This record gives sequence, C-alpha cells and structure tokens, in this order.
Amino acid sequence: MFSWRNYCCPTILIIGFTLCVNVPPNQAERRVEFVSSNSTYNPKYFKSFSICVSNRTLNMTMELLQPIQRGFKAHIDYQLRMPNARMFQTIFSHHVDVCATVNSVKGGIFKSWFKSMTEKSNFMLNCPVQVGTYYLRDWEMGSSLTHQFLHPGEYRGKVYLFYGKYKTKTESRVLAITIDSVLYN
Repeated sequence: MFSWRNYCCPTILIIGFTLCVNVPPNQAERRVEFVSSNSTYNPKYFKSFSICVSNRTLNMTMELLQPIQRGFKAHIDYQLRMPNARMFQTIFSHHVDVCATVNSVKGGIFKSWFKSMTEKSNFMLNCPVQVGTYYLRDWEMGSSLTHQFLHPGEYRGKVYLFYGKYKTKTESRVLAITIDSVLYN
C-alpha cells in the first residue's frame, strides 16, 4: 500500500538531484549514470547516514534520531561541468520547504519520482517523518525522470537540508549531499 508517510526526507534529497537531468520518455537512448556521492550529517539528527553509488545505481541508508517536522528545508544547486573545464558551474539554485512540497504533491513529475523511488525504498511520504531506519536500494534515474533541455555532460547535484533561515544564525544544518552523474546521449 502506498503511503506518503514513508517518503519525505530521502525523497527531497533525490528530487534535488533529479531536477538536474531530464529527458523525455521517447528519447530512451539517453541515460543517466550515477558516478559518485558523498554526504555529511549532523549527529543530532542521524545516528548514521550513508549514500553511495554501486553499479551506477544510488543506494542510501539512514537512521533518523529525531522526527523530521514542519520547517525542514532544502537548498538545492544544480551544476554542470563544461567540456574541458575543471570546475562545475551552477545552472540552477532553488530553496524548497520539504514538508510543504511533499505534502502538497498531487501528480506530475514529482509523483513519477516518488513512485520510482518507492519501488526501491521504505521512505516516508509525508511529514512528520518518524524516528527509524530508512533505505534506498539500487535506484536508477530512468530517462522519463530527466529534463530534455539539458545537454549530455557531467552534472552535480548538491542538496543542503536544514531548519531555520538559510545562511543565518538561526540555521541548523541537518544534512548535505553531493551526487555526480553523467548524462549520455
């Protein structure tokens, strides 16, 4: 049975990255391969958190120590590395109220992402997210989950999750994730 309750926190982490790479379903020859990932977490909120790329799929396990509640936010940066460039350049940056976004999703691309990830996870789909252990296993970003305006190349998604106001004294860091991928034609 589908439950929005099992999906909130980890979903927004992946959504941030997913917005980076979108190809219409009729261009199935295009594909996204995850290359690497890393994270840092606040031990006040997590007993453990790990994210890794294995066989070009994304895997995540986390043990949540505190419920994730209203006011949980994400700052998401989408970056592209131009050919022959050493550094990534931000192509899009966005703030999201995680709980408000997940609780209000009715359809469209968000529903597609949620459905795709729920097949490979036990994520909660609403707030509050209860204390517990959550996982994502062998998740691949299908071509129907990517944006067609992006050119093949190297992409980086950075997701910074927090409570409070971003880059102020009231900010409380919860989790930071970076995921690198390659979009192939």
